[in-house]
Amino acid sequence: MDTIKYTPARLYNCEETGITTVQHKHMKILGLKGKHQISSLQSAERESLVIIINCMSPTRLFIPLLLVFPRKNMKQELMNGTPPGSIHECHPSGWIESEIFSQCFLHFIKHTKPTKEDPVILVMDGHYSHTRNLEVITLAQENHVDIICLPPHSSHKMQPLDKAFMWPLKTFC
Repeated sequence: MDTIKYTPARLYNCEETGITTVQHKHMKILGLKGKHQISSLQSAERESLVIIINCMSPTRLFIPLLLVFPRKNMKQELMNGTPPGSIHECHPSGWIESEIFSQCFLHFIKHTKPTKEDPVILVMDGHYSHTRNLEVITLAQENHVDIICLPPHSSHKMQPLDKAFMWPLKTFC
């Protein structure tokens, strides 16, 4: 970092997480004293997991989200209320695949506009769709993005976005 003179605005952290579409955990149950059976209401909607990929810098620069929906066809209404510039992908399993992460990386390059004089560092976990993705590695080299992967099985402790953004978001949801 001393050699290239990166600024905090050119350091980004990328993290993905899943958020359920149906919240079902009840913190407290209220009932009449002495009543042994308490009824509950549940959503008829089946729970599904939407994957969110977020990139942010320590200076609060924020790349619009990529949302991965567990479906084959997209309904544009699913993007209502998302931050402007957010993009989406669909996959039947709903998981991050190499092609989806490549789209996310192109989205990242479009918003950060790295150059030889003003490169970018991207810190992320070592998921196979990131580290074993030849397209992403080639794009990073061609577009002056240095990728740093966190050690395996440590991102839950070392991932800044997980601690500062994703965990509070999931707690709120």
